[in-house]
Amino acid sequence: MSIIEDGGFTAYVPFNLEVEGRPELSLFPRNVAFSKKEIKNGKTVMGSALYEPDLETFRVWQEKVSLRYHNIHGGNCWLVIEYGPKYEYVGKKYINDKCVWESSGPGWKMFFVHFTMLGLADGERCEYEIIN
Repeated sequence: MSIIEDGGFTAYVPFNLEVEGRPELSLFPRNVAFSKKEIKNGKTVMGSALYEPDLETFRVWQEKVSLRYHNIHGGNCWLVIEYGPKYEYVGKKYINDKCVWESSGPGWKMFFVHFTMLGLADGERCEYEIIN
């Protein structure tokens, strides 16, 4: 995973998913990360959430494929990543059954930069750590 920091935003560009005998899954990321920093009581605190694929949710319809990702910290938090030749990637983040944002774009790197740079959403399950 590559980490890109710019102007207070942190974006994550994941590695491709590699599953033996399933080359069609290489269009998707191994995992997807989001984070957000804030100052609490004079200390910088970072919350982070990691989403992992649910291989059983892989779907093909028309010319599109999709895969769902679940937050490893639990809760009702998930992502859907779609790939189609006409629009390339679309990602949707759901928190408590509500789509909190959607991003789309051509190309792996730019799509994931835009999708992950918004960070954590209200109500998203995450892990906190003090970073200074």
